[in-house]
Amino acid sequence: MEVNQFDTLTRSLTAAGSRRRALALALGGLISLGPVRSDDVAAGGKCKPKCPECKQCKKGKCKPKPNGTACSVGSCQKGSCAAVAPQSPPPPPPQPQSPPCGAGGPCRVFLSSATYDGNLGGLSGADAKCQGLATAAGLPGIYKAWLSDDTSAPSTRFVPSSGPYQLITGTPIAANFTDLTDGTVLELIRVTEKGGGTGTTIYAWTNTKSDGTRDSATDHCANWGTNAAASIGDLGSALLSDFRWTKANISSCDSLRHLYCFQQS
Repeated sequence: MEVNQFDTLTRSLTAAGSRRRALALALGGLISLGPVRSDDVAAGGKCKPKCPECKQCKKGKCKPKPNGTACSVGSCQKGSCAAVAPQSPPPPPPQPQSPPCGAGGPCRVFLSSATYDGNLGGLSGADAKCQGLATAAGLPGIYKAWLSDDTSAPSTRFVPSSGPYQLITGTPIAANFTDLTDGTVLELIRVTEKGGGTGTTIYAWTNTKSDGTRDSATDHCANWGTNAAASIGDLGSALLSDFRWTKANISSCDSLRHLYCFQQS
């Protein structure tokens, strides 16, 4: 081989080796730089100055983080850290409603604040007096008088409630109609429709036994249509809780007495 040919071959091999080494070094550099670049981008290291709290570095630019991302004073909104508005407390759960009187709910009972002679206008007139007092006092519902004539009585003309009977103050006098007519009441019925007491006038026209049936065929002031002194009517006592709450005495029909008024619905 001639000298010139040998020199040319040597330079060629040397240059090829250099290129291979350069390529290997370049590839090695890319491999080692890959993770560093990724970390820098994720951390915002490529953005100068550093991105604010609610922005992140992407391709060398600060871009807003998604709305709602947590930050030091609340959450990110359109690239800015915004305080979270205080949340109103949830409304209380609805309270169960008590069914009405006549459908298992409590039925009100009161002693009439007014007193009447034996001419009540019959049972319907007595019921109207109870209803008028209840309406004037703002009490809801339909009311009837605990009263019997010679043909009708609370046992047949009342709506027998499966729920409790209670005074205007909320104090129960009976758990239901069966309890009401078992001979006694749990509490004295001497609270009026206005919520107050009655003083010393304690008797109420009734002509009714404690089981809700008629007491007498005659002691009802001529079916509650007369105030003649010669006629009499049966009374109950508002100061007693045994059977005498409804059958305690008799009175001439010209006397002024109360009525027991019971809610029906």
